[in-house]
This record gives sequence, structure tokens and C-alpha cells, in this order.
Amino acid sequence: MAKVIQAFRERYHNFKLYNIGDEYPEDDKNRVQYLVEQGFLSVELESQESPKQPEEPGPETEPEEKPKRRKKGVSDDGDPDA
Repeated sequence: MAKVIQAFRERYHNFKLYNIGDEYPEDDKNRVQYLVEQGFLSVELESQESPKQPEEPGPETEPEEKPKRRKKGVSDDGDPDA
């Protein structure tokens, strides 16, 4: 079955409203492929039913340390009149 990822009305099913999370019948493979390409459906592959392992946080997932931005005219001690 294909899963609806964006709500739409199916013109070939008497304008039935499919909401996000609904199951879409895969009777017409060409229609399912078209709706996937248009961004309305997501096809679930049955061969990939293995549970996903959570990724360990690594150096790629940590935010970079960026220097703070400073306003114009501000000196190091914070006194704008100096």
C-alpha cells in the first residue's frame, strides 16, 4: 500500500478525499507512480521492514562553534562612548 503524504482528491475514485496518513490502494500502478512523482504518495517497500538503528551523534551532527556577531560601533569593553 502507498501512504498519503499530502492531502488530495482522487479524480478516478469519485473525487474521494485522501488525508495525510491514509492508505491509497495500489490497483493502478501507473497512477500510483504518477502520484508519487507529484508528491502526494509515498510507497512503502515491504523488503525494508528491518527496524532502524538510531544514529550515534558524531562530529557531523554537532553544531559548529561560531563567533558571536557584534554591532557596529561597539568596543571590546562594551562602552560605546570610549
